[in-house]
Amino acid sequence: MTRKTVWMVAVVTLLAGAVVGAAVAMSVTDGDTPDPPTAGNDTDDVLDRPELTMQLSDDATVEQFGTAEAFKEYVTAGQRQRRGAWGFGGPLVREQAVQMTADAGSDDMAGGDDMDSGDSAAPEPAATPASDSPDRVAGSNVQVAGLDEPDLVKTDGSNFYYSPFTDRYYPRLAGADDVHWERHGLPEPATHVVDITDPAEPAAIADVNGSGKLLRTGDVLVVFDRIEGQIVGYDVSDPANPVERWRKPLDDRLVTAREADGQLYVVTRTGVGPGTACPIEPLGEGNAVDCGEIYSPEVQTDADATYTAFSIDAESGEVEDSVSFVGTGANTVVYMSQDSLYLTYTTGLSRADLLVSWVTDSDRFPADVKERVREIDSYDISDASKEREIHTAIERWLDSLSEEERQELDDQLHEEFQSHMADHQEQLTQTGIVHVEVDGDDLTVGETGTVPGEPLNQFALDEYEGTLRVATTIPRAGDAESVNNLYVLDSETLDREDEVTGMGEDQRIFAVRYVGDTAYLITFRQVDPFYVVDFEEPTDPELLGELKLPGFSTYLHPVDNETVLGIGEEGRQVKAVLFDVTDPTDPEVGDDLLVDAGWSAIDESHHAFLMDRRHEVFFLPAENRGLVVDYSGGQLDVVMDIEAENRVSRARYVDDYLYVFAGDEIIVVDQTEWERVKTLQLGEESRDG
Repeated sequence: MTRKTVWMVAVVTLLAGAVVGAAVAMSVTDGDTPDPPTAGNDTDDVLDRPELTMQLSDDATVEQFGTAEAFKEYVTAGQRQRRGAWGFGGPLVREQAVQMTADAGSDDMAGGDDMDSGDSAAPEPAATPASDSPDRVAGSNVQVAGLDEPDLVKTDGSNFYYSPFTDRYYPRLAGADDVHWERHGLPEPATHVVDITDPAEPAAIADVNGSGKLLRTGDVLVVFDRIEGQIVGYDVSDPANPVERWRKPLDDRLVTAREADGQLYVVTRTGVGPGTACPIEPLGEGNAVDCGEIYSPEVQTDADATYTAFSIDAESGEVEDSVSFVGTGANTVVYMSQDSLYLTYTTGLSRADLLVSWVTDSDRFPADVKERVREIDSYDISDASKEREIHTAIERWLDSLSEEERQELDDQLHEEFQSHMADHQEQLTQTGIVHVEVDGDDLTVGETGTVPGEPLNQFALDEYEGTLRVATTIPRAGDAESVNNLYVLDSETLDREDEVTGMGEDQRIFAVRYVGDTAYLITFRQVDPFYVVDFEEPTDPELLGELKLPGFSTYLHPVDNETVLGIGEEGRQVKAVLFDVTDPTDPEVGDDLLVDAGWSAIDESHHAFLMDRRHEVFFLPAENRGLVVDYSGGQLDVVMDIEAENRVSRARYVDDYLYVFAGDEIIVVDQTEWERVKTLQLGEESRDG
C-alpha cells in the first residue's frame, strides 16, 4: 500500500461503516490550490461554525416557509446535502425493522401495508354490542385506548368488516376488472360484511367493492383503499347494503391514521425534490397544501418528504384542518395521544461536517490546512463534494511530509478520528420532535425539541403524567459502541428533563412497552436483554432490572402487574416468553414456548395479537396455524392448534367463540369445548367444522 493511502483508507472505512446511503457526487476542483504546507501545529483560534453549533444544540424550532420559492430552495439544499443515516448495523437492520412492523393480510403471503408499524400496544376495550347482539366482541389491539387504528378487521358489535387483502399483494391498478384478477389467480379485492348476531353461525351478508385497512365510527366504514388510491366512506347503517357516502383521492403514501369521536386524523407522506410542483396535493386538488404554509426545522435536513396531517369529519369526509411538515422519508415517526400528535425527523452531523470539525479542532493539522478546510466548507456544493475536497486537501499536506513523518502520523490520525467520532456520537444522529396540538378538528403546531439517537417507530414514544417518554438507539461511532437511551421530556415545552442511558451496548431497540409508571425495553444483537425502568417519579426514571436470554421479542404485552408477555423468535422459530416482574429489580423467565414456524403476524403488527382474559388465553398466529395458549398459573400451555388453508392474520372473540381470520376463510372455534365448529368460506358456501 502506498504511503498516501493508509490514513485515508482508515477514515473512509470508518465513515462507510457508520453511514448508510450517502450520495455520490463528482468532485469540484478548486483552481486556487495552496502551496504544499510544512508540518506543524496550528495555534490560531478555531473559527465558529454556526451550522455545526446549531445542529449540536438541544433546542429545535420549526417555522413556515412563507413562499413556494423558500420551500423549493430548502428542498434543493436538502437534496445536495443527502446526509444519509449514521445507522447501527447498516441497511439490514433498517430492513428488519420495517419487516417487523408491516401488517399481514394475505391468504398466501406475509406482510401488508405499513400504515401502523409498531411493536407494542395497549388493548382496546371490546366493542359495545347492541341489545340483540353478542355480549362481548373483541376490537382491534391499539396503542392508545380510545384512539382507534386502521386494521384488517373492524366490528360494530353485530358485524365484522373484514378486508383480507391489502396493496402489498396487488399492484396499484385503478379500475382493474374481474378478468384481471382471474388471470393472476387472485380473488377480486373486497371488504366482507359478516353478521355475527348468532356467534356460532356467522353469515356473509354483503361486500364492499374495495380493500384495505379499515376504520369504523358511527354508521360510517372508512376504507383506505391503496389499490385504487383512494379513501372511501361507506354508510353502513344497514350493514347488508353499504352505500358510498364520500370519496377522497389518495395520491400519496398513507403513513397512519387514527379515529376518535367521529374525527379522522390521517397522515400522508409526499416525496419531494427540486422539481416538486406547488401546491402539493396528497388528497387531491380540492385539498391542496400551499408550499409556503409547510413547516420545516430550522436546521437543514435531507428534506426528501413532506408529511401532512389532516383532520377529517368521518360522517361527511370534509377536511377541516391540516398541517404539513418537511421530514425525511425513511426516518420520520408519527405518534398520537388523546390530544397531541408528534412527528419526528432525523438530523445530525453529515460526514463533511464531521471532517470539518475534526480538522479544525485537531492540534495535528497546520493552519493553512485548517483554513483550506474552512474555505471548502463555505462552498455551495454537496456534502459528498465537500468531503472529497477535504480529503484532497489533507492528502496534499501529507504528501509534503517525509516518509518517517507520514508513517508516524498515519496511526495517530486514525486513532484521533475514531476518538473524534466517539466524542460526537450523540450528535451524529439526532431526532427532532414537533408537537402538533389536537383539539377536536383543530391542528396547531406547538413546541419542538430534540433527543440523541433515533426511535424505532411510534411506539418508542409515550405521554405520561405531563411528560413525553422517548426511547432511542444511538448508532455506534468510531470506538464507541451503540447504546440505547430513554429520555423524559416535558410534554408541553419538550425540554429534556432526565434520561436513562447505556442500555444494551452494541445493540439496538427491538421493542418498547410503556405500562403506567413502568417501561419495558428489548434490545438485541446476539442475546435479548429485557430491561425494566421505573417512572414512579415521572421526571426521574430509574433502571431497576435487567435479564438476558436467547432470542428476542418484537412485541410486549402486560398480562398482569407481575407478568409481561413477549412475542418474537429464537433460532428462526416463533417464540413466546413470560417475563416474571414480581421483583422488578430481578426479572426472571417464568416460562417460554417455541413454535415450529418461522413467521408470526404478531412480528409484523400489534393488531395481530389477541388476549382473552375471560378464558386466560392468548392467540398466537404462526404461518398457517393459530395456537391458543393458556397463560394461567405462570405457565404457557397450548390448548388448541388450529390449521388454516392460508396464513393466519387476525383473531377476534365473540361471546365464547373464537374467530380466526386467514385469507378468504373465517374459522369459528367453540371456546367452552375448544372445538372447531365452522369454517366460513367467503364467496362460497360455509361448511361445518
